[in-house]
Amino acid sequence: MKRVGSSFLAVLVFACVGWGQNAPADVPADKEDIQKLFHTLHLAEMMQNLMTTSMQQQKQLTHDTLKKKMPSMTEDEFKRMDVFIDEFAKTIDLNGMLGDMIPVYQRHLSKHDVSAMLAFYNTPTGQKLLREQPAMMSEGMQAMQPRMQKVMSDLMDRVEQMVREDSGKTVPLVAK
Repeated sequence: MKRVGSSFLAVLVFACVGWGQNAPADVPADKEDIQKLFHTLHLAEMMQNLMTTSMQQQKQLTHDTLKKKMPSMTEDEFKRMDVFIDEFAKTIDLNGMLGDMIPVYQRHLSKHDVSAMLAFYNTPTGQKLLREQPAMMSEGMQAMQPRMQKVMSDLMDRVEQMVREDSGKTVPLVAK
């Protein structure tokens, strides 16, 4: 009976020690794991391409919307606006943004998760997805452009309506 009790106690101690330790799947990814994932995903390049595409599409959307709302805008005014948007885009620190994302990925992905993702993205299918994803995103954004143009036009109409309704009313800048 003592032998069974001792064996039971030993099993219980080992089980408790095992529960107190993280299982390999639960070990959080470290900074280097996430950086390797970002590198494999070509995330910096993808973000740069997405930013460039987004800015180009935003300029076109803005042009189309403003041409309807302000037909008297000149090409020089549009060019000046484009230069402003281009200069603004240059101020965006994509590497800093990637650094900001590392702790987020660490909170959501374990070492095991990152390892499995790396295994997939290093396969021919994973590499194809990485190669094709920018084109899919670009084409997807182009496909959405008519819908977004309508949304922007509706938004501008609502803003204009609010301005017309509020014209003549004085709104204090600071509550007293």
